[in-house]
Amino acid sequence: MSYAVLALLAISAVVSTEAAGGGVDAPSPAPSGPLNLTEILTKGSQYNAFIRLLKDTEVTSQVASLLDSDRNADGLTVLAPTDAAFAGLRPGTLNRMDAQAQSQLVLFHILPKYYTFVTFQTTTNPVRTQASGQHGVYTVNVTSGGERRVNVSSGLMEAMLGKTLYSAYPLAVYSVDKVLLSPALFGRSDVKDGAEAPAAASKPQKQAPSSTAAGDHAPANEADATAAAGADTTRTSRWLAFAATASAVVLSLLSC
Repeated sequence: MSYAVLALLAISAVVSTEAAGGGVDAPSPAPSGPLNLTEILTKGSQYNAFIRLLKDTEVTSQVASLLDSDRNADGLTVLAPTDAAFAGLRPGTLNRMDAQAQSQLVLFHILPKYYTFVTFQTTTNPVRTQASGQHGVYTVNVTSGGERRVNVSSGLMEAMLGKTLYSAYPLAVYSVDKVLLSPALFGRSDVKDGAEAPAAASKPQKQAPSSTAAGDHAPANEADATAAAGADTTRTSRWLAFAATASAVVLSLLSC
């Protein structure tokens, strides 16, 4: 009987461990109630500069509005630079930017569509962002080097997607190791030795978020839902098989 009890305890420990931390780079638990980007970033603990910019530019309100809107069926993806990424900018870069430029910098890190690592691999470049100016919507290019290796290029520099902070339709939040600088806001010659802040806009205006790309109408929802369902089915099947095996072992030991 003692062997059966020990076996049962060991199996329980394995199940608990797998259930608690089975996935590498698992997203932080979703905040209760409506989606709150600030809460998600706060749980990540290394996004204070980005959080401050989101609040100062009031982009948090725009994001909340888009997530709550029935018109935004494509969802959103946020590329969140770490504090280390902001520390890599030339000192004073953010302070020399006016409110309009700061707002566009933040919106440049938000994509008007929900992307998983899978859909990033199949997306068509250029990819639209929420930022825009006199010459239209600012875009980025996305390249994939494997199942979980995605790079995002602003045209001036390239950042790598890191930890998944949150991923459940309609919102995905990924860490990036650099602040993406748009050519519309920064000069190409300014990047090598650090970003030079753009000149103040002559007539600052609060920029509303861009609508979803006209050429980007193919909804990701079905593909993402299918991928998520497949992953859940695989996990469920694995656990059922494990549970059946564990039960058989315990019953065998109890009958001894």
